[in-house]
Amino acid sequence: MLRNKAEGPEAWIRAVGPQWKPGDYYMTRVLTMLNRQQTTATVGGVSLKLTKADTAEPVLVVTEGGASKSFPLPKGKAATPSCVSEVKRVTVGAGGMTASLTMSPKGPKAFVDSEGPGDWTLTLDRSYPKGPDSYYLRIANVNGAKPILEWKTQGGPNVPVQTASFPALPKGCTFEYKVTEEQTGSAKPAPKPSSATTGVTAQTQAQTPVQAQTAVVPKGAVAAGAELPVETVADTDDSTTLAAGAGLLAIVAALGATVLRRRRNHG
Repeated sequence: MLRNKAEGPEAWIRAVGPQWKPGDYYMTRVLTMLNRQQTTATVGGVSLKLTKADTAEPVLVVTEGGASKSFPLPKGKAATPSCVSEVKRVTVGAGGMTASLTMSPKGPKAFVDSEGPGDWTLTLDRSYPKGPDSYYLRIANVNGAKPILEWKTQGGPNVPVQTASFPALPKGCTFEYKVTEEQTGSAKPAPKPSSATTGVTAQTQAQTPVQAQTAVVPKGAVAAGAELPVETVADTDDSTTLAAGAGLLAIVAALGATVLRRRRNHG
């Protein structure tokens, strides 16, 4: 039986008895069914193939003993291209925890499930890109063209972060939102002063003493990845330390000379 309606083309292959005639819906047994998801099958030594399945005019090709015969299906509508990627499954932790990653015009989606005692599921997307606080799991670059799933297995703060890329958006499809890549690395340098204020800026900097900069380094698990600002690192080199030491000695010497003169005057 060949049909082509709203659900797409279908070729139902049935076994019938010797008394069967077209129009009889009894005394039949379904052997297989071909559609856009399953286009080939072999039954009783006969090869079946649904060709042009995504077009409006599909054809069933039956091959037996090296000879082929074609059976056109009724005309229908061509398949609408799908903008949902194939599913990519990755293991994201112990205890049977896996994530199914997909990409669509709405963005990345990760369906996380854990098998075994205390089964649970979790879905991450652009609206909820992070997992629970008790487990490091998030979608990095969630609004970018190439998002990445990041996770850590149990084992302490020194366990490295593991990653898995999401499948690409199918060709010809576009995102429903403005794509913005996640910024990483150090901050951008400050803009240079304009020519109109260069003199004033230089004079102000020359008159204003330079203050030592401090940086608060986080403790615990975050401390391992903490980085001091470039300016702070530069202010803690040997030349700055020597200059500060020399200045301090000069101040102490001046104070000593002042005290000595006062003693002589009042002596």
